[in-house]
Amino acid sequence: MNRSEHERACELLLMRDIEPVDESDSLWLDSHMKACVNCATFAEDLQLTARTLRSRPVMASSALVSSTQTRVRQRAAELRDQQARNFLIGISFCLGLLWSAASAFVGWKISGWLAERIHVAPLLVSAALVVFWLAPAIAIAVGLLVHHPLSSSARTDWLAARIKEDLL
Repeated sequence: MNRSEHERACELLLMRDIEPVDESDSLWLDSHMKACVNCATFAEDLQLTARTLRSRPVMASSALVSSTQTRVRQRAAELRDQQARNFLIGISFCLGLLWSAASAFVGWKISGWLAERIHVAPLLVSAALVVFWLAPAIAIAVGLLVHHPLSSSARTDWLAARIKEDLL
């Protein structure tokens, strides 16, 4: 037997407890283990080690549990803040879209009528319509800049301090 067969057998032994092994590979492994004492011993040692590790309970220290809980609560608070911001951004977008569509339609009709009534150059009325039409988009952009996620770092720090106080 060559070295690559032993390496293949070891890989299959390590893999078969984690994921299913093809039937052909399983048959090959069984025949190899009957012929190779080293690989059979390795398989027995591997099973014994796995059984020993599974029989021992793993306990996390109270400091690890506490710090993990603090981080999870902080991340949950950040996600709640982000979700609230995303909801407000969605509402702002929808309102801006509705306002833009309605104001474009109404403004177009009114600007034609107004240009005829007051005898003003249609270019002047059209310029006023564009400013009126873009005003909601500009207001929303300013609002988004004010509520940028970086501006909420102080709020997150304050919340993290409150969580730590609750744990103490």
